Amino acid sequence: MAFTRILTLGLSLFAAGAVTTTARAESLLHAKPKADALLPVDQAFDLQGATRKGHEIAIDWAIAPGYYLYGHTLKVSVDAPANAPFTGPVLPKGEMLKDAEFGDVEVYRNVMRAKLTLPADAKAPRTLRVRYQGCADIGVCYPPQTRIVAVK
Repeated sequence: MAFTRILTLGLSLFAAGAVTTTARAESLLHAKPKADALLPVDQAFDLQGATRKGHEIAIDWAIAPGYYLYGHTLKVSVDAPANAPFTGPVLPKGEMLKDAEFGDVEVYRNVMRAKLTLPADAKAPRTLRVRYQGCADIGVCYPPQTRIVAVK
């Protein structure tokens, strides 16, 4: 008798689970990725380096689909030689986004290039300290990142 009850209860739970699983499978087909599916920060925002051409330095990122970088959080300083002068960074036109934390902001998807301009008589920097921050479209933001980048 107890075995029959357990078997009946088990079959009832299995049937209820099958209905729930079917509904859940349908919702998963249209779900956004979860926070635990986030890319590591250096894959989401691949800082590809800094290259110098004449008096201009370009800093480039490749940004993974579903991610964006904030333009307003980008800060660049010369790491070596210390205090070498430059102007910038100058960014291209980005996409405007209403951000819950910062309000209306300009963001960059796919690629971002920041440009610095050196004075004509300035020594070229060997390394830059680059600070930036980005988010995933699912509403998760990474903490600000700082990288030391060699200028090539």
